[in-house]
Amino acid sequence: MTGLAARRMKNVQQMIDELRRLRNQCGPRSNQNPRYLRYSSAVSALLWIIEDLRKEQS
Repeated sequence: MTGLAARRMKNVQQMIDELRRLRNQCGPRSNQNPRYLRYSSAVSALLWIIEDLRKEQS
């Protein structure tokens, strides 16, 4: 893995951690809450990006 790819993955992981923190502050913590659901969807999308970056490096 190149240094650039590693930095990108680290940055994306930091975004995921921040979104999870914000999501966990939402009430109620349920997919019935539109904001909670949007945070969850954003985390899922970023996890897919990390997986794509890993595949590109293999």
